[in-house]
Amino acid sequence: MKIWFILCSLVFSTTTFAAEWVINKDHSEILFKVDYLNVSELTGRFSEYSGKVEIDDKSGLPKNITITVLTNSIDTGHKMRDNHLSTNDFFESRQYPELIFKSSDIKNVGNNQFKANGVLTIKNVNRPTLITFSLTDSVTDTWGYENKFVKFQSKLNRRDFKLNWNKTLDNNKYLVGDEVSYWGVFQIQPSKALTPSSKHMLPDTEYIRQREDKLRKDKTEAKDESAFSKKLRNLINGK
Repeated sequence: MKIWFILCSLVFSTTTFAAEWVINKDHSEILFKVDYLNVSELTGRFSEYSGKVEIDDKSGLPKNITITVLTNSIDTGHKMRDNHLSTNDFFESRQYPELIFKSSDIKNVGNNQFKANGVLTIKNVNRPTLITFSLTDSVTDTWGYENKFVKFQSKLNRRDFKLNWNKTLDNNKYLVGDEVSYWGVFQIQPSKALTPSSKHMLPDTEYIRQREDKLRKDKTEAKDESAFSKKLRNLINGK
């Protein structure tokens, strides 16, 4: 029995576990810009997306990232243009409703800065992509939920993904640029502990603050008691 216990201890001591954190869209956004007429920029955003980040339980470092964006959720502030961007001239959203990024490796470059190599898929075209990002330490919000924030940025050439539509101008110039810069921020939380959106609608009163303070205190005491009980059981069982 003792040998079996030792073997199990060795296995679990060398096994790394990762917690799944998911995007909470309440405080997240994906933005982009592209040159227009060689003198200005067109900006926009995507409103529908989801994603997850696996974070190593021991080191607290990100291990894997997957982001999915619905292409027909593009919003440039002009409905006719947005509809055009969903057609065959650009995203072909009916046939290819999603664009997806999946990381292959993530490099820690220090000071909470990271480089994620991976594959970006648009219109069934896969291209290697590098996304740089920062990851904050955990922050507990007003209601006791744990948060981290990811700030990211990258670029792509839209022609690499068959987003080819354009119009010619004088001197062999084009209406819309080829390089697209994109960036944004993701609020991420443990997958089973997202702050409900309705929490942000509660009035800010002294009574509600006192009630929420009491709830946080009760949770902390329960957690401490649980940890104490676990230690006590281990002592009783000779562990």
